[in-house]
Amino acid sequence: MTRPKLPTTIEPQTLDKIGRHLERNLNFFVGQDGRKIVGNGPEIMLLVKLDRFARLVLETDFAPFRIRGDMREVPLSNTDKFGGNRIVRPLRYTKTASPYSLSSGTEELAAIMRTFRAASKLFDTSNQAANQLLHAPHIRLLLDTFFHHRIGSYLGGNIELPIDFEGRIRADVYNDFVAQFRRTMRDSKSLRQEWRNWNLGSHENVANLSDYLDRLFANHGSLTVLHLRLFHARVRANLVTAPVEAQHRDLAALRACRALFFDRMRRKPALFTDDPGYVWAILPSLEGGYHLHLTLLFNTVALCRVVDDKRVEAEQFGVALQSHADQVGAYWVQMATDGRGSYLSGDANAALYGPGWVHGEVRADDPVRPEKLKETLGYLAMRRALVRLKSEPPGAYFGMPERKARVPRRLVRGGARSE
Repeated sequence: MTRPKLPTTIEPQTLDKIGRHLERNLNFFVGQDGRKIVGNGPEIMLLVKLDRFARLVLETDFAPFRIRGDMREVPLSNTDKFGGNRIVRPLRYTKTASPYSLSSGTEELAAIMRTFRAASKLFDTSNQAANQLLHAPHIRLLLDTFFHHRIGSYLGGNIELPIDFEGRIRADVYNDFVAQFRRTMRDSKSLRQEWRNWNLGSHENVANLSDYLDRLFANHGSLTVLHLRLFHARVRANLVTAPVEAQHRDLAALRACRALFFDRMRRKPALFTDDPGYVWAILPSLEGGYHLHLTLLFNTVALCRVVDDKRVEAEQFGVALQSHADQVGAYWVQMATDGRGSYLSGDANAALYGPGWVHGEVRADDPVRPEKLKETLGYLAMRRALVRLKSEPPGAYFGMPERKARVPRRLVRGGARSE
């Protein structure tokens, strides 16, 4: 049986990081008071394990567990004719099981299968939150195989426990499940193309992001990075309990605010510089609705000029100068949402993103930070490769500037400004 070529894969370590980022966002909820609240949503890291499991099943040819049978003495308590207890050790055929050590892949398969009891929570259709998730084609095939196999009755526990009078143990069931799932994937004529189509947009996003950041660093030499989380309204449709129509209206309103904000941003060089770079992503929160992630990528020299001008202006009026992130957030609330929205600054709210996210100045010649910036923004680009929501309508969920940078007006002869 031929082994199908896998679609472009994601490194396991990178997939883990994407999973943690997605889990943080899906279970992330900001109340009307602006405080961060973490909901009790699905454990996406379990889904990462299932993704890895499916890939390993295709990449390997062996069973996860090696099973051996031996005649062994089995100690039993027996009552003698005088009513006393004595231990007898009759010989019985006994099976033992251990992870197959032929390759690291089969050993990893065995380790993941021991976590299936926890991962089965993601299969529970009675769980409202987990039931909102739309899985990738290979995960859907895994779930279908799972529900039509008896493995669901033998999750967890000692893999050497007998399951019937024919001598089979739990490890036999696990090996049979892997063999059946492997056959199903390799026999599928459509899985490879469906899997490729599912991942295609995300992989294109990552490639475009890398090229875009390379151009910015080549043009400016140094970028100053600001992350913001932008909300179009203080009350948003719950993505678990609200009607789908309400969810879609909310998303359309957020997209309209985003388009207006980007248009105004190009016309506001006194706040955004003449040529602001940025990366955006629409992120779902199961209880908190849709919100907009925005990473601003300023030419550091140009931003310093803008900040200096703002400082002089604040001193003239005798007011305290807000951080630049707060000025941008306030502009979003006022100009894009007509006062109905809100924002959180990633610089001031570390819990929004977790460790590893790059903030502040990033120089092109830094040996670490530019690549780290690519990596973390890549989590946004790859979000829909791991999981989506069943209610997500078509449309863009990740992007960068599409129009040419705004050309600043210059003085021409006679003092008039060119248009």
